[in-house]
Amino acid sequence: PMSPGSLSPATYPTDAITVRCDRCNRLGRYKRRTLVERYGYDAAMPDVLNEITACERNAELSTDRCKAYFEELRVG
Repeated sequence: PMSPGSLSPATYPTDAITVRCDRCNRLGRYKRRTLVERYGYDAAMPDVLNEITACERNAELSTDRCKAYFEELRVG
């Protein structure tokens, strides 16, 4: 279940969704419609991000973890 106040693919503020990780040099662009079809209307965006990135850095207990984020939601 999604936490109150969380975004879902359906409520994301833009039609284009950009995932970036400066640590992994990752950049991916997705259509909102595609993410709704793949993960569901009400999937929590943090869960979607974990699925999209599936970064091997997150498999280890380390301070060198993936730092992926949704570029449109980044503040500053």
